Amino acid sequence: MASRTTIATPAAEPAPAGSLPPGHAPSAPPDERAWFSRLAAFSARHRRGVMVVWLLVVLGAAPLALTLTGSLSGAGWEAQGSTAQQVRDELRADFPALGAEWPIVVYRQADPIADAPDGLQALVGALDDAPVAASVADPLGLPAAAGLIAPDGRTALIPVETRVTVDADRPETAGELGRYVAGLELPRGATAEVTGEWPVWSDFNEMNETALHRAELLSGLPSMILLFVAFGSLLAAGIPLVLALAGIAVGFAVLGLLTNVTPLSVWSMNFSMMIGLAVGIDYSLFIVSRFREERAEGKDPIAAIENTLGTAGKAVFLSALTVVLSLAAVFVVPIMVFRSMALGMILSVVAVALASLTLLPAILVALGDRVLVTRSKVDPDIAAEGRWARWTGHALRRPGTVLVLGLVLLGAIAIPAFGIRLGMPGAGVVDEGHTSRDGYEMVVAAFGPGAAAPAFVTVPSGDAEAVVQAALGIPGVADARIVTEPNATTGRTVVRVTGSTPVDDPATGHLVEQLRGTLATTSTDARVGGPAAQNHDLTAVLTGRAPLAIGIILIVAFVLLLVVFRSLVIALTSILMNVLTVGAAFGFATIVFQHGVGAGLLGIEPQGFVDAWAPLFFFALLFGLSMDYQLFLLAAIRERYEATGDTVVAIRDGIARTGRPITNAALIMIVVFVAFGVTGPIPPTELGITLAMAVLLDATIVRVMLVPATMALLGERNWYLPRWLDRRLPVIRFSH
Repeated sequence: MASRTTIATPAAEPAPAGSLPPGHAPSAPPDERAWFSRLAAFSARHRRGVMVVWLLVVLGAAPLALTLTGSLSGAGWEAQGSTAQQVRDELRADFPALGAEWPIVVYRQADPIADAPDGLQALVGALDDAPVAASVADPLGLPAAAGLIAPDGRTALIPVETRVTVDADRPETAGELGRYVAGLELPRGATAEVTGEWPVWSDFNEMNETALHRAELLSGLPSMILLFVAFGSLLAAGIPLVLALAGIAVGFAVLGLLTNVTPLSVWSMNFSMMIGLAVGIDYSLFIVSRFREERAEGKDPIAAIENTLGTAGKAVFLSALTVVLSLAAVFVVPIMVFRSMALGMILSVVAVALASLTLLPAILVALGDRVLVTRSKVDPDIAAEGRWARWTGHALRRPGTVLVLGLVLLGAIAIPAFGIRLGMPGAGVVDEGHTSRDGYEMVVAAFGPGAAAPAFVTVPSGDAEAVVQAALGIPGVADARIVTEPNATTGRTVVRVTGSTPVDDPATGHLVEQLRGTLATTSTDARVGGPAAQNHDLTAVLTGRAPLAIGIILIVAFVLLLVVFRSLVIALTSILMNVLTVGAAFGFATIVFQHGVGAGLLGIEPQGFVDAWAPLFFFALLFGLSMDYQLFLLAAIRERYEATGDTVVAIRDGIARTGRPITNAALIMIVVFVAFGVTGPIPPTELGITLAMAVLLDATIVRVMLVPATMALLGERNWYLPRWLDRRLPVIRFSH
């Protein structure tokens, strides 16, 4: 027989109880052998030292955290090893003068440029003097075949090479160029804007940082009010926010240090802040609530915090582990920006969980009774248990009806997900009024929808003419021309192919596929890249790797649940419920962001699709967060089952005990997600609003309806575990 590992305490004699509501059994003294109890005891007995260490760590992290934005990159939106990346590398190495990635100054005047060239000439001269400009392409000095003068004769494109050494410099120098152009004096009626891939990222980064600060302000006060309502104590209400911010500061600092080793995307900042704040409040709320409950039972602060970490602390650790493992599955996707986002959130979750399990116990014991309810002797969580027990009683009496109703509600919301359409955004991620977006609109208006994102085909020079003719024969191609001289070393040249649809239109992706298929029979070595191909390859990698990542998430979650709760049934039903929640969240995202229902209320323009990164990223994050409440709830049910041996009593008491804390945590998490959703560009909005809906569904339909109904129908079968597996799994107990 394999040995067993016990990570908690068996039941012991209860300590004297204070005034408790009926059915609320007092817990037993902590087991000194339990690891989490020992951690709590160490933090509590060395509370001053622990708080000083954390203070020093946060103070040391603050400078790196505050300057993180300047260290992050707008780059990373490439599928590593894809054809589009190979073309980008070739263009940079062999055809730098083409300026495929150069910012474009779009100039428009009222009179035809041929009749009044002075304004354009003056602008080109001024751009030559720009501090960040390395070279400027003069549209008037190049042949008409270059295509830099629009058919209307009034709009011109001026490619500007900026001084960069690494990709991280490209958004910054593009932003400096935009500010320089904005300060120039132009002829009356003339307009100049700076657009292109890197100007878009520069403006997005600026919007991103502004949105981050607005979200902090927007979520702070409502969260504080909800925490005050939850605890009835202003001091206790402030603890979760302080704890969350301490963890986020450390996570940001580690991100800043890692930028010295590898480039990281600016997108990691919003998402790590959002998740760190949400789970930080979540974890601390559960620990503080349990600590107050233990104190209400008459325990001294040390014993109370030991019992708290032995139960709620253990659930926090397992919840954080689940979120981290779910997000880690994103690393199977070879795209830097997604790995950066996952890494940022993982660092925040780890830092916040570490603070919850070390700093929070020290603070709670140091504050003593000041974290207890000040105006009433009755803990609000305990007072609410009767209401939750009555509701659960309805679900337990009619489990079949409640289960069917819950499944119908979730299923109705999930149905639109079957019609989900995926795509990658273009300049629309930036709001109107920013130079990159306004310049993009000028290019589209003057040159056509596809001009802002052409395809570049690198090809042996001998095949170039044939490639041009083949491309022109493909429906949807507006223009195709040779735009470089042959490279003296490789003998290759570049053909620029302009489509008739925008980069974020699904038709553009189909055009890339057709172009590659047609040119494969025209040239022995034609490679199709450029912005349109980059989006196409990115979407292909995301959808192609999603099944592998989702499979890893499901397997890891199943194994974790199986080990923690020692039940095949609970592991399977929990996975199915979480999949239902994620499916409903996808359905909601499809309704809002693809079909535009309610998009106006969020202040966004519907894209006509859901971002291609959503299925994988949403699944990883939503699955991890769904497991959050599942673990808290099931841990409480398991704790009562170990104490009573009665499944029905365990369900009723477990839900009654956790009902109010879970609801409060869900409300605060929803506030945080909505705040980040309504203040940011489209991608953070898509994530924040969808997460808010998922948490709402998870904390209501799933936890209040599906869990009690399913467990009531299954009865003692909830705890089924084959004997051969029982002998091999470690024992993790939630009773004292």
